Amino acid sequence: MSRMFSELVRSSRRITRDQFAANFGGVADDILEMVEGEQARRILDEARQVMETANPLPDGTPRLQTLQFGRFSKAPELERGEVAAVDATPALPLQLYSAGQALCVSIGSVSHKRSLQDSIHYWSSRAFLQRSQDSDDHIARQQQGAFSISQAAYMSYFETVHGLEIDEPYLFFGGTLVSEWLTATNEGLALYEELFRSGKKAIGVMKTLKADALFARFAKALRPGEVYIVETLADHLRQGLPASAKTEEMRRFARDSFVEGTARKILRGVFRPVKKAFAFEVHEDHLRDMLRIMAADCQLNYVGREIPYLLNRVQQEIRTGFRPKILRDRIAARLVHRSEELFLEEADDRLFP
Repeated sequence: MSRMFSELVRSSRRITRDQFAANFGGVADDILEMVEGEQARRILDEARQVMETANPLPDGTPRLQTLQFGRFSKAPELERGEVAAVDATPALPLQLYSAGQALCVSIGSVSHKRSLQDSIHYWSSRAFLQRSQDSDDHIARQQQGAFSISQAAYMSYFETVHGLEIDEPYLFFGGTLVSEWLTATNEGLALYEELFRSGKKAIGVMKTLKADALFARFAKALRPGEVYIVETLADHLRQGLPASAKTEEMRRFARDSFVEGTARKILRGVFRPVKKAFAFEVHEDHLRDMLRIMAADCQLNYVGREIPYLLNRVQQEIRTGFRPKILRDRIAARLVHRSEELFLEEADDRLFP
């Protein structure tokens, strides 16, 4: 981190007001060169060569393959209503108050045969803080919560729970199939063990690749209609668990019971239906079926969102039905009703003009 910041400071350049007014100081040109310049093209060519010469998977499946996207008839499971898409949205994003935290998420699923089925999950640190022995313990518990809670992991956990509760045997998850953060918890590992023992087949579809340089590299080298299997989840996790989960005990438990076992069977890859590339995670035993079903449902007429139609639909429905602003406004109204001072201390600063 220190090296990167040193590089950040050393290589920054000052832009004058006149330069910024004339051509934004060349910022746009510099970014274009970064993503489309000679070096970027060379890396793209190298990635393509790696993809075309990559060894197949142990069972002989080629890592680089072509699929027929948007051919609904290729997956009769969709029309029979056997496939459900599961996604989540914060009904109340993780809130930090002077005396604790609160979090509320909505999980939803849809299929081609049924409408939205949802479940809502709420947590606050009230009970945890009430068990404190004295004021010092209370403060320590607040600080522990402030630095050890992941909203994304909380949503991922209950997405998986929801997927196990619904009837459909084939599942699309919005995001990763396995949350990296949850692999450092007993609860997360137990839940994934249950998922892979359940007989259900699932695939996680990731809509953005910018945070994963390896995925982004191969994604840019894909041609329309192609899929490339990049690595296993074990490969990915060996690079390091999340900073928030890096205690020795957690690292050993995750590595011994998951990384060297189930994670070696989870495949991670990228696909490009038409114009934009996306990523996926899927168990190797489910690869053929879930790639076929996912490709069949991809919505090719939705430029930039050419993921399965069911994932687009479930995301739209839960975000429309569970808008965080409504609950935040209700909490603010209760606070101001109690006292103006309480409202000013506790309400989200973004509510103020």
